[in-house]
Amino acid sequence: MQGEHWDVSHSEEQSGARLSFHCWPSSRLEATRCVAPIGALYTPLKKLPPTCSPPTALAYDPIRCSTATCHAVLNPYCQVDYRTKLWVCPFCLTRNHFPPHYAENISETNLPAELIPQFATVEYELPSVPPAGPPAFVFCIDTCAHVEELTELADSIQQILNLMPEDSLVGLVTFGTNVQVHELGFEGMPKAYVIRGNKEYGP
Repeated sequence: MQGEHWDVSHSEEQSGARLSFHCWPSSRLEATRCVAPIGALYTPLKKLPPTCSPPTALAYDPIRCSTATCHAVLNPYCQVDYRTKLWVCPFCLTRNHFPPHYAENISETNLPAELIPQFATVEYELPSVPPAGPPAFVFCIDTCAHVEELTELADSIQQILNLMPEDSLVGLVTFGTNVQVHELGFEGMPKAYVIRGNKEYGP
């Protein structure tokens, strides 16, 4: 259990992630009592404090749990046996061997970035994955709101657009009675694909 005065907002600000639950269920019975699905919202491109994440992305593939149905990534919440060079997955409790290049150097005083306790959030640049091109952002906006809210939302979106990388791809979807997928490439002639809200569409 966390302390009585644990600041969830501070934790989210430090990690860039918002979780639907901050306490993982410890049994199947406990998991069935969760009133909402377990999930996380991650803030892409968030500038994290230097004390909370490595200064740069890790330029190698993450170490994953060997269980075929798990594949969780090595993280500060894993139990590590430095003598036998094993780590225990906190999700499925499987004992995993470190790869040789980790096992040779790892110790309680020489930790890889993903095991440093304050680095709960790390980013990887995967050498095994080809470049995916520029980042893409899709704004999904509920138009059934008061004019004042939509005005504030437009101001917020403008601020976000100013902070995005210049080569970003941007999409816009608005929804109310109907869903409209907007085509943003034609400034002089707005174009949108309209999907009726009361009609079922096949794949």
